[in-house]
Amino acid sequence: QCSSVVHSQKAMTDQPQTDLGLYKPPQTVRGMTELDRAAFSQTVSVPAIRIPTIILNKVVKSLKKVALQRPGLKRVVEEHNEDGNKDSSKGEHRLLLLDPNSITSADSFGSEEAEALKAYGVAQEIQKYQLKLTYENLKSEEILRAVLPEGQDVTSGFSRVGHIAHMNLRDHQLPYRKLIGQVIIDKNPGVTCVVNKTNTIDSTYRNFQMEVLAGESNMVAKVRPVRERLPALMKGSQKIHVVMNLPALALEFLDAFRGLLGPEPDQSLFCPYDNLPQVHCYGFSKEDDAQRDVVERAEVSFKISLQGRCSVHLVRNVAPNKEMMCVSFTLPRGVLYSTHTQDRSPSQESFPCVRTLTASPFTC
Repeated sequence: QCSSVVHSQKAMTDQPQTDLGLYKPPQTVRGMTELDRAAFSQTVSVPAIRIPTIILNKVVKSLKKVALQRPGLKRVVEEHNEDGNKDSSKGEHRLLLLDPNSITSADSFGSEEAEALKAYGVAQEIQKYQLKLTYENLKSEEILRAVLPEGQDVTSGFSRVGHIAHMNLRDHQLPYRKLIGQVIIDKNPGVTCVVNKTNTIDSTYRNFQMEVLAGESNMVAKVRPVRERLPALMKGSQKIHVVMNLPALALEFLDAFRGLLGPEPDQSLFCPYDNLPQVHCYGFSKEDDAQRDVVERAEVSFKISLQGRCSVHLVRNVAPNKEMMCVSFTLPRGVLYSTHTQDRSPSQESFPCVRTLTASPFTC
């Protein structure tokens, strides 16, 4: 079993491919359905600059914006002689590999890099280095763009629960699903099982049938309740978002936040937790005023007034006269701690200002 927080991430993106001047996939991998990692290997020519070893760290730091960035790839390499072997006779210089998208000649350096090279006495000269790229050095989107038919997107997000990655593949991706699953495992440490949804989600609890694409068939994962993680997260500076994305019942579960963290810690002994979480609660409504309906139902469950203290937006129309809405608000400290929720009327609760999301990444 694996203990984790449920989260979503992008497995592949439709952003422009990086390092266009570096990796051009062999035509032999196009249409591959069974992963052959060795088939992705190739040797490419990349720019490099010769740096004295004694000042290597300082120069590399100054050139970090134009240095080659690749998974599992060393940016600094040893020099080779004309026979292709390491030149061990001197060892006084090293080569820094550069990004071919940024540096194509000695004149490609920006003023900042050029000044640094001059200050350190490094010749602003570029040489070519024959670099072997393997499957391990490639990004998942590069591999999948090379395999899938040209012109077809490879965009596909996945949700991760513990060791399980859950995908929603499109029809044109299905012939490559086994390969895609293995690539996700290879490129995402900790993922040991990849599944794909095989039917629509039409049940109250959003259950669905799954097909194992790659890895072990272990469907058991342990997910941490909010209570265990929240205190530690509230000490940090990163924004906390709690997504309640079961629209059929989520509004009824809001009462679970009342007194969730028990008695409030003595602030004279502990730093106050000022980083309060923001809740995004989804719900269905068949009322004419869907926005008012979901807010009122949230207030009944939450036992606190949300008027003027929350933002509501339409997610989508799911059926005739049935809307999916999302209510967003910041959890007040007085609700999270039990000592602040007893014998208080809703009007007495302290509720901080709500930050309205301009672009919500959460979807149902």
